[in-house]
Formats: sequence, structure tokens, C-alpha cells
Amino acid sequence: MSANSALEKWIQSADAWIADQGTEGDWARRAVLDPALEKLLTNTKGKAVLDLGCGEGRYSRILQDNGALVTGIDPVPQFIERARSLDPMSTYVEGTAEDLPFESTSFDIVLSYLTFIDIADLQAASQEIARVLRPGGELIVVSISNMASTTEGWIKDAAGNKAYRKVDRYMEHFAMDLEWRGIRIKNYHRPLSYIFGLFLNHGFVLTRFIEPLPDLSDPYYNEEWRVPNFQIYSFKRTTE
Repeated sequence: MSANSALEKWIQSADAWIADQGTEGDWARRAVLDPALEKLLTNTKGKAVLDLGCGEGRYSRILQDNGALVTGIDPVPQFIERARSLDPMSTYVEGTAEDLPFESTSFDIVLSYLTFIDIADLQAASQEIARVLRPGGELIVVSISNMASTTEGWIKDAAGNKAYRKVDRYMEHFAMDLEWRGIRIKNYHRPLSYIFGLFLNHGFVLTRFIEPLPDLSDPYYNEEWRVPNFQIYSFKRTTE
């Protein structure tokens, strides 16, 4: 399926996504990802931040509340319309990661919050990210775990208990058709070595890599501890 067809799926699912996420986001965002990001993004006041694949602007609004100068970009027109209606103080642009409509060295931070897996041509996107980041700027990627993305959920034993998750085809590059609660989209699996290689080849330096977990008291902690669903990593653009 072409990149345009994948985008068409997102456009067709946009209303269902907005209804599903509301304004606060789902459990994973609230319980796992937001707390981890809060520890990483400790000083965004006055900084120019690009929210890459901003969706309906949920995390852009958090950044805006923390004093960042936010620009959100997304190829789905319903998301941009929704984001603008909820956050008139930030700038929202309809566009793709592969062809960013911004001047070079425009941003201090580029944040990709669960969007790398949606980008059809990540090589082109990596070139654009490198171009728009200022020397010394930071790329922060919130990602679905590359191990978890190759599985189809938990394999259960005869008693119905969650026994394990099967990992397969890890080193392949392939598209995945996903469907839940009226949302039908296409994601792209790539091995982590490929993703890291793209940015290391552009002269970025890996500065952090974490696999965030929910609080110990969370009922899903044990599942996430067994097979973490998410990774967060950051790169610094060198000054060369």
C-alpha cells in the first residue's frame, strides 16, 4: 500500500481517533509516557519545539502550558482543525515529516510522540529532521517498542493466562494493518538498528534511551515489566 493510501486510512479514522482519545489521551499516554517525558522535558520555556505528527494537539498543549513555542505538524486535516480549535496560541500546520515546510535550523527540539511508526519514508524524514534542528538541538522520540511491534499480543496458555509474547520477523521492514475501536490504520515496523543508524549517519549523538514503565501500583505494571510496550530515546544534533 502506498503512503497516500496509508494517509487515507488515517483521514478515514480521524473522527474515531479523536473520540477515542478525548482531550486527555489514553491510559498509556497518561500512566506511562507523559510521566517519563516530564522528567526529560524539564526546560522547554521559550524554546522552539516542533511536535512532529501532533495529531489533535494533545501534547502540544502540554508543551504550550510549560512555556514552549510550539509548532505542530500533521498530514491529517481533521487533526489540525481540532488542534487549532483547542490551542489557538500554538501554530499548527498540515504537512508531512518527509517534506517539512520550515526553514533550516528553525527548532531547538523536535518531538516525535508515537509517530515514527506512522511515517512511510523514515529516511526522508530523518533528513528533514536534521535540516530543521538547530546545532545542539534535540530530537526526542517516543516509540512503540520495536520488539512489541512485531507481536500480535499475548499468547495464552490452556487456562487463559498470558504466557508470553511471540517476537518474529524482527529484522524485516514491513507494514502492519491495525484495527481497534473503529480506528483502522497502517503502521511500519523497522529494526531499531536501522532507525538509530539513520540519525547516527546524520551526525546525531544518542544521549538517552529508556523503556518507561507505569507506577508500581498500576494494575498493568507486571505486564509492562514483562514486555515493555514503549521506548523513549533522544539524540543531540552535533554542532558540525
